[in-house]
Amino acid sequence: MSVIKSLLFFLIFFSNISYANSNINLTEEEIQYIKNNPTIKVGAEKNWAPFDFAEDGLYKGLARDYLDIIEKKTSLKFEYDIDSWNNLLKKIKQNKIQLLPILKKTQKREKYLLFTRDYLTIRAYAYTLKDVEISSTKDLVGKTIAIPKGSSHEEYIEKNHPKVKVLTVKNVLEAIDAINTKKADFLISNIPIINYLTNKQNLSKIYPKFHLNDIENKLSMATNKQTNILVNIIQKALDSITQNEKNTISSKWLGNIENKKVLTFTKEEINFIKKNERLVIANELAYKPYDFNEEGEPKGYIIDYIRLLFSKIGIEPIFKAKEWSLLVNDFKERKIDILPIITKNKKREEYISFSKPYINQNMSIITKKSNNSLINIDDLDGKTVALAKNWNMTKLVKKHHPKIKVIEYKTVSEFLDAVANNYADATILDKLSANYYIKSKYIHKLHITGTAHIKNFNPMLSMGVHKDTKILKDIINKAMLLISDEEQKNLNNKWINHTKNINFTKKELDFIKNTIINISLVKTWAPFAFENNGKPYGLGYDFWSLIIDKANLKTKNHFDDKFSSSLKKIELKENDVLVTTSKTKDREKFAIFSDSYFKAPIGIATLKDKDYIPDASKLIGKKVAVGENYTAHKLIKEAYPSINLIPVKNIGEALDLLSKDEVYAVVDIMPVLIHNIKSKGFNNIKITGVTGIDFNMNILIRNDYTLLQSIINKVLKNITPEEKELIYNKWLNIEYEKVFDYSLFWKVALIFIIILLLILYKNNQLLKYQKRLENTTKNFETVIDLSLAGILIIKDYQIIYANKETLNIFKYEELVNKDISMLLQEKDIVEIIRQTEEKDKEHEVIGITKDRTNVPLLVNAKKIVYDNLSSYIISVVDLTEIKNKENLIIQQSKMASLGEMIANIAHQWRQPLSSITTTASGLKVQKEFGLLTDKIFIDSVDSITNTTQFLSQTIDDFQNYMRKDKIKQNFTIENSINTVLSIVKGSLKNYFINIEKDIEEIELYSYENELNQAILNIINNSKDALKNIEENQRNIYINVLKKDNKALIEIIDTAGGIKEDIIKKVFEPYFTTKHKSQGTGLGLYMTHKIITESLEGQISINNISYKNYEKCTKVNILIPIKL
Repeated sequence: MSVIKSLLFFLIFFSNISYANSNINLTEEEIQYIKNNPTIKVGAEKNWAPFDFAEDGLYKGLARDYLDIIEKKTSLKFEYDIDSWNNLLKKIKQNKIQLLPILKKTQKREKYLLFTRDYLTIRAYAYTLKDVEISSTKDLVGKTIAIPKGSSHEEYIEKNHPKVKVLTVKNVLEAIDAINTKKADFLISNIPIINYLTNKQNLSKIYPKFHLNDIENKLSMATNKQTNILVNIIQKALDSITQNEKNTISSKWLGNIENKKVLTFTKEEINFIKKNERLVIANELAYKPYDFNEEGEPKGYIIDYIRLLFSKIGIEPIFKAKEWSLLVNDFKERKIDILPIITKNKKREEYISFSKPYINQNMSIITKKSNNSLINIDDLDGKTVALAKNWNMTKLVKKHHPKIKVIEYKTVSEFLDAVANNYADATILDKLSANYYIKSKYIHKLHITGTAHIKNFNPMLSMGVHKDTKILKDIINKAMLLISDEEQKNLNNKWINHTKNINFTKKELDFIKNTIINISLVKTWAPFAFENNGKPYGLGYDFWSLIIDKANLKTKNHFDDKFSSSLKKIELKENDVLVTTSKTKDREKFAIFSDSYFKAPIGIATLKDKDYIPDASKLIGKKVAVGENYTAHKLIKEAYPSINLIPVKNIGEALDLLSKDEVYAVVDIMPVLIHNIKSKGFNNIKITGVTGIDFNMNILIRNDYTLLQSIINKVLKNITPEEKELIYNKWLNIEYEKVFDYSLFWKVALIFIIILLLILYKNNQLLKYQKRLENTTKNFETVIDLSLAGILIIKDYQIIYANKETLNIFKYEELVNKDISMLLQEKDIVEIIRQTEEKDKEHEVIGITKDRTNVPLLVNAKKIVYDNLSSYIISVVDLTEIKNKENLIIQQSKMASLGEMIANIAHQWRQPLSSITTTASGLKVQKEFGLLTDKIFIDSVDSITNTTQFLSQTIDDFQNYMRKDKIKQNFTIENSINTVLSIVKGSLKNYFINIEKDIEEIELYSYENELNQAILNIINNSKDALKNIEENQRNIYINVLKKDNKALIEIIDTAGGIKEDIIKKVFEPYFTTKHKSQGTGLGLYMTHKIITESLEGQISINNISYKNYEKCTKVNILIPIKL
């Protein structure tokens, strides 16, 4: 058994080591070290946040995250020794720990430590109080610095500033305290540490006065000198950490903290933000890439900018999508709070307050590709120009450039279509939008020809708020300052620089910056790679030009007559890259390859008298010409070694041999064959078939340029489909003639007839399906019209369908094309739409009828596609009748409860009234017989008074119970229960029912009278059940305890439980097990309603065993302590 365990351990350990080694290349000695030292003791400092610190006994920080990655990559396990920095330095000298994860290399430390290369650099600043005047190291003379014991700054001050006094403290936190208490004048630290500690510990702020240029805070990891193998392992692990992993760690602990801006909002601004947690933002339908909406989802540069901006101030943006003119109207009617992208003019200033500008537009002229003559605004005189309706720019063009014939359209796509389809000569659009639309839709039709300088046009875009909410404008302006350069860069990369948004690592960027790449180019392999007048051309070179542009590569071209020469130069590392080739086994010995960027079949060319060749197997035993060392040569040779391949210098030589009938066939990539047969005029040669082998075109790279391989692959992934299409169309749309083949004609004709018959059959089927679909649609509309619920379908908040019941509910004759806000409140609409993804999410809301009366509604909504448009279907149920019945039930319950109350009062009063009667009668008799003494008289009167007060208290309790007002107040559950028990005391006593209480002191802030009514209903139900069992078994137990932030009330009676088949029905209205003369069945229904709706709690009922009683009924009430 022990042998098996050892074997399992070995296998697991070996698999872990193997996995780790897949990430980093460890030597045998290093692997053995890990095996012999599976746990490494690491010194973890207590107080150097956010880099290296402990919180609640747990080690945290930037260094810890690096160590976690190193653990995964090496299979080392780290054990952390948390201590002060000075003690950790002592421990590593004594070999009690083996690793310090983050520290600066100094001459003193190098005597006993081995350091990795630095993996983090931070800037050091002199920090002090705001009013202390220091601006350079000269001002430090005579001042006192607070330095944590063991810090590298001790050595720095001692060596460079001997006239500075030193106050030694335990850590940075004590150093900050020393500054604030004026025990020291300054300290040296960095922004992340000071910001973290002052915020975390809520300390008075200290300020960075100047950057110490002579302190180079490059941070490394270090081991003691006895563990030099360990430092090598750690270094390899650090080298293997990717830039993305480093960025993730930095974002987590540092963010953009070195450049972080801190703004102070006024008290009024803070109050405004608190009161306006949501604001409605205008969202245009189709202003790409700034502001548009796709399938109900707001998108674009502006949308992302707004979300980022409002995340800084804690406001949630709610986007409302419509056409621009409708959005402006909604803004004027105060249905919208912000117009997020708008130019400033005098007319708009009457009702809009503008933020500071944040986007600058460059207006461009766009024409068809065939038109290059319109390059400035004057060239548009007399021309027809398509522009957007109601845009400020359109109004200015019409006013200041009257010779231009303006046609207005609703959307950008519409006026660009107008130019593309010759309805207009040109249009004007900002350059960013123009490039976006042209690349995505009009790449073959439109282009930018020049810049339009429109008189009085303000190119700066701002945000617009209501004139009377200037405070919101101020908040937005401040929030704009909180957006970091990195965040702005990310936005620009996503929406503006989208073609160059490639995430190169630092090593890749260094390679791009410092390396000139030597390119091998073949002269005669058109249309993929060829030379003309000393310049390279072809499909492969156009792809390579894109890579050069997108990665900013520095290159030098080298032409070769023979492909084999190009390969040899890569192998000898004289050149670095061969652009047009494919991967083969022999080339993998000296080269690496990019991802494939083009795929084509290897074709077969023969003389015209040869028949169709289905694959390369038909060439076995025949002479076939192929370019020497070409990819086709390698692939055919690997797949069909029996073919007699004749290597040639280039494709031209191969076709010459074929034309002279010296070879049976020529093989090469299909586009190469087609291009060269046509361009070189070989009229006796045709394409006869394909080999069945595909050519995947790659870029071949020398095998030590893995960074270049990564760069090229990243760019290839970034090339858009439109860019690829342009290149393919440029080089592969080649026309060529074929000799008419009648046998082929009849084959094609037969296929064509079959296809035609299939099309006719399909069309017939489609007509049937269309008819069925029309009938289904009619049936659907009929079903909806017959529905008892109102049904609405809306698109962009506009009603596009409403059934008859909807018209009845809201008392309208027609609702189509009306805004949904006519029927429902804005906040309700937003919430209903927001929760459409949640299953069966219903909303009780208030609707507004045509005569402006309110109607209670139950509303549900789902996202659908209607008439090929993304829409929402909303069902509406009128709750008026239900609410009226509900109020009736409540009233019935109250009356039933009142009856029970009167019965309870009768029980309460019977004995006291009897006592009063007896005492009064006794006084009379004693007076008649002369036995009435003063003492007897006074005692009797006191007895009557006390009994009367008891009756008065009963009336007070009754009045409190019957109060109609619903007021939240503080009260204890014990008082509430005692009040209820005092009401039913007489009744309980009359039926010999014992009450036992175990009540924890809990104060509620809730509705006392409603809780009293619920408890009274439960007690009365228990009482009625207990009347029917033995007197000595009649018990009610009331337990109250605190559970989290809620109060749990348990009411248990020993009446024998409730039958299982009816226990689930007890909360239903009018359900009762009593005779109709004894109950209405509303008590527990009302109790359930009070607990779940009014008190926002939970109530349940079940059968249990309790104490010595087997069958008991327990009611659990769980309610919040504070509503």
